[in-house]
Amino acid sequence: MSKQEAAEVAREQELVDTALARLEVLRAETSLAEEQGLRGGGGTPQAVYERDVTVLHFAARRVVLDAAADGLVFGRLDREDGTVHHIGRIGVRTEEQHPLVVDWRAPAAAAFYRATAAQPDDVVRRRTITSRGVRVVAVEDELLDPARADQLVGTTVVGDGAFLAALSKERTGRMRDIVATIQREQDEAVRAPDDGVLLVTGGPGTGKTAVALHRVAFLMYTHRERFSRRGVLVVGPSPVFVDYVSQVLPTLGETSVRLVSLETLVPDVQAVERDTPAVAAVKGSLRMAEVLKRAARAAGRPRVEDASVVFRGRSVTVNGRDQSQRRAQIERSPRSHNSLHTQARTALANLVVRAWISAAGAQDWSDRAKDELREEAAFDLRENADFERAMDRFWPVLEPRQVFDELRSGSLRLPRGVLSEAEAQLLGRAWRGSAGLSPADAALLDELAELVGEPPAPPEPEDDEPVPDDYGEVTTYADRNSRSRRDLSADESHRDYAHVVVDEAQDVSPMQWRALGRRARSGTWTVVGDWAQSVWPDPAETQDAVTGVAGRRRVRRHELTTNYRTSTEIADLAAEVLALIDPDATPPAAVRSTGSVPVVRTGLTDLPQAVREAADEVLGQVTGTVGVIATVEDADALRAALTDPRLQVLDTWQAKGMEFDGCLVVAPERIAAESPAGLRSLYVALTRATQRLVVLTTADEPWGDVPAPPAPAVIEEAITLW
Repeated sequence: MSKQEAAEVAREQELVDTALARLEVLRAETSLAEEQGLRGGGGTPQAVYERDVTVLHFAARRVVLDAAADGLVFGRLDREDGTVHHIGRIGVRTEEQHPLVVDWRAPAAAAFYRATAAQPDDVVRRRTITSRGVRVVAVEDELLDPARADQLVGTTVVGDGAFLAALSKERTGRMRDIVATIQREQDEAVRAPDDGVLLVTGGPGTGKTAVALHRVAFLMYTHRERFSRRGVLVVGPSPVFVDYVSQVLPTLGETSVRLVSLETLVPDVQAVERDTPAVAAVKGSLRMAEVLKRAARAAGRPRVEDASVVFRGRSVTVNGRDQSQRRAQIERSPRSHNSLHTQARTALANLVVRAWISAAGAQDWSDRAKDELREEAAFDLRENADFERAMDRFWPVLEPRQVFDELRSGSLRLPRGVLSEAEAQLLGRAWRGSAGLSPADAALLDELAELVGEPPAPPEPEDDEPVPDDYGEVTTYADRNSRSRRDLSADESHRDYAHVVVDEAQDVSPMQWRALGRRARSGTWTVVGDWAQSVWPDPAETQDAVTGVAGRRRVRRHELTTNYRTSTEIADLAAEVLALIDPDATPPAAVRSTGSVPVVRTGLTDLPQAVREAADEVLGQVTGTVGVIATVEDADALRAALTDPRLQVLDTWQAKGMEFDGCLVVAPERIAAESPAGLRSLYVALTRATQRLVVLTTADEPWGDVPAPPAPAVIEEAITLW
């Protein structure tokens, strides 16, 4: 943290401390009022009613105040007339009723979500304040009107806002045009209509993620009722990335905004394992949908045998062949397996009735009598042990995790003819060699859950008396409301979000796209990506998956063309790799020069020592975090060797969406050879630094011998089908 940012953090901490002190007073006053209300007399029914209303009011207020201290203040607006508004979770006023914190839902706070560079709404600066508990840990400024930065007396602009302020002071028309271009490009994407799919593309440093998150803020405020009711899902590529952006939407939806990575997309699934690129390519393939469909069908149709059932005092036998034929008819339904359980139960009961009619010689009974017999069987067979055993073979209730575990262990064989023999062997070895689940496994498990469906509800008992509520729990409205919010927050299994944001969309596998599609069947989308950074090896499969998700939704395309974070020197080096990936690709125009040319050190004989020396060197040149990017295997070893807290060691997947003041790229030839993405993975690594970049390799040429991956234009063409 720079001295300027530290001073601004301290400045905001003073305000937060003052607001928290006032909050404590308000909490004490509210608790006292609640206690006095509870001690109030009864008397007439009207008096009792008025007492309860008063107590409930103060109880609700207490719940709000109790929850407000953690991250109380998260924003600040500096306006043209010098007015400063701090935005927070609730409104807090001084004893003299002067505003300390403006409630984020109040009209005065609207500009925090709605103001843009094109329509600043008299806002000069918007500041995001990040807290952990009651401590301010960071601030980030946006200048909506950079030309007025000098009006911010007594405070310093930090973060990207400082960069825009510097650009706006440049005397050349080009720099002023750049500021306008950045603001216009991003503003148009943020405010684009929410009527289908918004596809935002752009190279490294163009602000795609910032646009996506600001768009969520804008849409949440504009369509709060719809988004609060159905929820918003924001999906990032990795837990590291999610942690990185977790403070951008500090309170926006309360329980309405769910921020996840691909590892945590599927509720109740701990995806902690890492697949090799080759294994991930098989698991992510669209063909796995057919594999799982056949596996679920095989699990749901064990071998049936003749079943003997006692009905109406007579033991009858239901032929196994009849069962198989009836089961095949039911399987033609497109519904999930478990949802057909009731239909299958009725079908087996009818087979029992048919066998009984044949054994009892009752073929000449009237149709009405036979119908009554079927109704009787549906009731009488509910607790028949022989019938239940027959049902377990005729139409067993399936659990997705159990089916998946059987598939992984090999007890349920992989269907033939979908995967190649080599792919099936690779997948089998990976599953048997890993006890945990990977993100790709989570998507497969989600697919199985869709195929299998929810288990049938147990039959309601006939004669159970209702539980009396005379001794029910005594609660206030505030308590019940608070509990309902917690329950909603814990239930992260929304199946139809109002809006879904997918960042680094180019790396979402076809099977993960299917999982995402199930979470917004009728919702709208913001999709953000840079196809030059894609690590997915089969663009044609991505096309099929994305087409299925998009359906007939309207598509709007928006391209960001200005790179205002990566220096021109680093951008020039990355452009060399981009040209190898796709000679026709145009890199985003970098506008910031640091004078620091990237260092490329080849032919190193002691790479670990060279990494340590380069790390010390870059740590001395920058004040912030330094990223060290390597292959998965190399990153594990480097983490043990590099212990400085300012160093963050990542593989290329973890580095997605990240940026650092300085960056070391270790063994670029190994990074490029690690996955089918090849040079695209290397391109990701080379575009993470904002100031200093060092490339270290034992090879004579860091990337000259690495074959180029398929052109990303093919992937982009697939996405345009949205």
